[in-house]
Amino acid sequence: MLEHTLSDEERSQILQTIDMFEIITQTQPDDYQSLEILKEAYQKLDKAPEALLISRRLAETYFNAGSFALAQRECDAVLAVEPHAPEMLAMLGEIETRLQQSEHTTAAGGKPNGQTPPSKDVLIEDTDLGSLLEIGGRHPGQVRKRVSPEDSELGNDQLAKFLIVQQMFPEDEVTVALDLVKATNKALTGHTLALSLIDQLCRGNEGKLDRVLSALIDRTKFAYVPLEYYDIDRQVARMLPDDLTISRLFVPFDLISRTIMVAVCNPFDSAAREAVQQSLDYTVTWYLARPAAITKVLQDIYHLEARSPAAAK
Repeated sequence: MLEHTLSDEERSQILQTIDMFEIITQTQPDDYQSLEILKEAYQKLDKAPEALLISRRLAETYFNAGSFALAQRECDAVLAVEPHAPEMLAMLGEIETRLQQSEHTTAAGGKPNGQTPPSKDVLIEDTDLGSLLEIGGRHPGQVRKRVSPEDSELGNDQLAKFLIVQQMFPEDEVTVALDLVKATNKALTGHTLALSLIDQLCRGNEGKLDRVLSALIDRTKFAYVPLEYYDIDRQVARMLPDDLTISRLFVPFDLISRTIMVAVCNPFDSAAREAVQQSLDYTVTWYLARPAAITKVLQDIYHLEARSPAAAK
C-alpha cells in the first residue's frame, strides 16, 4: 500500500499543530491527550527522534497516572529503537513489580491499584454541581437529538453553581448575569451568537477571566488552547451543526487522523458535548478557550454579529 504524500497545505497544518501543542504540553506536561496528538503529528512528518522523545514523556505521564499498560507500550516503542535505554528498562521493571503487587491484592480480595487508564471524559464527579458525561466513545449510526435551549440553561445553571461555590463571584451577581444570559439566548434569531455566562460576568476583566479559566482547568483537567492565535481550518470548524456552534459556542479547531479537537467555554454543557460526539465519527478531545476567542472565530466563519457583554446589559 502506497504511503500518503503530504501536500504543502497538510504539512503546514501539521507544523502549526506541532507549534501549538508543544506550547500546551510545556505548560501542562501531564496532558497525555495532547502528547498523543503531538507524537502522531511528528510521526506524520517522519520526525522519528521527536516522536521518540514524546514517547518517553508519555511513558512517564502514563506511569505517574497509574496506566501501566499504556506506559509499557511507550517504553516498548522507545526500546525498539534504543534497546538499552536505562530509564525505560527501569520503568518496565517497576511496572512489572506494580502489576505483581496488584495481582496479589486482587487475589486477596482487594481492589487492584492503578490499572485504570486516565480519562479526561470522566473528571467531574456527580455532585450538586452536575457532571460532565462520559462520552469518549462514538455512537455510529445513532440519530442525534437536537439540543434544546433548556439543555443550554441547565449547563449554565451548573456553571453558575460552580462559580458561586468557588466564590469567584457574589451569588446575587451571578444570578443577575445568569438571568440575562438565559433571556438573551432564548431570543437568538439564528444570525447572532449566543452569550457566554463567563464573558458576561468578567466583562473584559482579564484578571477575573484568568482566575475563572484556571478554576475550570483545575476542576475539569481540560487542556487550555489559546484559540485566538490558532489558524483554524474553516472546513473543520464547520463540521458541527449550527445549534452546537452558533447557539452553544463549541468550535472544532483541528483534526489529526481520527481525533478532532473541540474548544468550549462552558464544559458543564454536557448535553451539547454528548451531541457533539453523536455528530462526529471521530474521537473528540476537549479544550477550554476564552469565550471572546470562540465568538471571534465563529463570527469570522459564519459572518455573524457577536454580542458584547457590555452591550447585553
